[in-house]
Amino acid sequence: MPKMPNADLTPRDPRPAADLAATLHDRAQELADIAGKLGLPRLGDTIVADAGRRLDSAQLRVLVLGEIKQGKSTLINALLGEALLPSGVTPTTGAVVQIVRGDALGRFLVAPDGARTSLEPEQFAKLARGKEEFVGALLVTTPSEHLGPGIELIDTPGINDLHRFRSLISRGELPRGDAIVLVLDATQVLKLTEVAFLRDALLALGGTEGTGATLLLALNRIDLVPESERPSLVDHIHRELSAVLPGPVEVFQTDARGAGKQPDGTGLGTREVKRLRERLLALASTTKTVLPTRTRASLQRSVDLLLHHAAIEARALRLESAALQAELKAVREALVQQRLDLDHIESTIAAGRAQIVQSCHQHLVDFRAELQTSILAQLERNDLRSTADLLPGAIQDALLHFTYHEAERLRLALEQLTRDAIHTCGEQAQRRLAETMLNLGFRGPVVHLQPPSVGVEAGTLAVGIAGTAIMYFGNIVAGMLVTIAAPLATMFLRERSIRELREAARKTVPHALTQSFSELEATLARAVDAHVAGLREYVVLAHNQLGAHLQALLERAAALAPPAADLSPKPSDLSAKPGSNDLSPKPADLSAKPGSKPAAKSAPAAKPAPDPPKPAPDPAKPDVPDPRRAALTELRALERRLEELRRELAALASTPEPA
Repeated sequence: MPKMPNADLTPRDPRPAADLAATLHDRAQELADIAGKLGLPRLGDTIVADAGRRLDSAQLRVLVLGEIKQGKSTLINALLGEALLPSGVTPTTGAVVQIVRGDALGRFLVAPDGARTSLEPEQFAKLARGKEEFVGALLVTTPSEHLGPGIELIDTPGINDLHRFRSLISRGELPRGDAIVLVLDATQVLKLTEVAFLRDALLALGGTEGTGATLLLALNRIDLVPESERPSLVDHIHRELSAVLPGPVEVFQTDARGAGKQPDGTGLGTREVKRLRERLLALASTTKTVLPTRTRASLQRSVDLLLHHAAIEARALRLESAALQAELKAVREALVQQRLDLDHIESTIAAGRAQIVQSCHQHLVDFRAELQTSILAQLERNDLRSTADLLPGAIQDALLHFTYHEAERLRLALEQLTRDAIHTCGEQAQRRLAETMLNLGFRGPVVHLQPPSVGVEAGTLAVGIAGTAIMYFGNIVAGMLVTIAAPLATMFLRERSIRELREAARKTVPHALTQSFSELEATLARAVDAHVAGLREYVVLAHNQLGAHLQALLERAAALAPPAADLSPKPSDLSAKPGSNDLSPKPADLSAKPGSKPAAKSAPAAKPAPDPPKPAPDPAKPDVPDPRRAALTELRALERRLEELRRELAALASTPEPA
């Protein structure tokens, strides 16, 4: 196998710093090697470069983000005490600009090979505004003591820039950040788009708890808000963000323009700019302890991204050539040539999720009503003893049949949702539904149940008909405890007449079915939400490289495909049965035939049919191994190694050493 609340400023690993750094370097290189094997060498280079910046150069990257015209560039100028960046009434930042501490003031265009070209202020302003295209990165050096030597400030275009590519640039910086200064307008604070962006930012950083990441809010233009309203405005921010952040967030009520004009002013906005500057200087003094933690968290995010990529590649290697080429064409046209539209992807995911959940709910409502009608109809039979023996097994079969088809329907719907969003999909939906079905008892140990006996004792009838059915149902629903199934599982009716028995059952059965089906619906909804969350995570982590990454993965699979290859997946435990495209549940036939054997136990899972005998090899035609099967085998090994790396990196977050 190939080798493959805000920042806690306390060291997270008790081992010597050199040993921890060496371990993290090794893991970064291994992840880069895996990225290369997936056909994504540039992603691997980024992983190694970010680890080197944090561990070797001890540079903590502070991203200054916000919507257009919030005063980001003006705030950076005020923090540094000099007008280094262009600012004005119209949007002035069209490219990412890196500001670092240097011996002298300078403005440079840095080529991909690291060569610097000095720029005149006018030319620099033109490039920074996005007026001219260029290859490389913009760099500003300043000797200002207001910028700590271990800090690099990153000025970014507006996250809602009308030029979609510019907003993608800003989002693309998120996974590489160590701290975020989110600039808000005090006169229209916390719009829905800003809250959504903040969620994406936290997802890209891995959160703020135990990751070394820091989130700061700059409530700019506070001078435009009456003094009496400012406390309630800050309270509003904390209240609105309580659902997004695990703890309180640091808020700075700044007036960037006023601080730039009068650096020594005594107004609140100017004082808060100074306080924010001091906070950044404090961050600069913690780089040696924070950055190893940030490196570990960043590598964990890289593992997650590579696992998503591997799932895409695994499915692509199984597709027929024609289907693979069709998806590759769609990815090229929608995500590469026309640029990535994250807002459209997000709205597609949200609408698709709502439609899937509603459809699942309706299926459950319809089947529950049908099952209830069938159960109550069987209770009208005269031979209740025979019914008691046979009804539980019949209900068991009906439930198995329905849940099997509902899981398959969900898998197809989730894969279609993924294709609608990113024009291809991976094995994630099938894997998540497989985990759900495992929790439901379909792919684990067979559940054996003994139906309760039915007897007549001095004219008293003890019946547990519906109790057995729902007790079984409770066992196949993940997380459903006895408290949910109790209305029927412990129902032993002792009535003086069959009439009273039937009346009691009519009252108890609907309630218990409602409780049980509600839990099943919640379980399936969790599976849907887990897939949707994974899809959103994938989009955020891949950011503006999503289209390029998907294209590279599909091209790699297509290059390995023989002209007539067909590695489409064989029917699995979650796939529709061969020859049947009808995924609708069959009617719940609960009729109990007298004389039949009771269905006391759940049937063991059917064994797969043996593979047909292989034809004798033709000596005239040498056996040529299928390259896609070999690639799939290697891919499975890479996935296993990625899971191991995830556990190893999590283990590095050990107990802090005592002070």
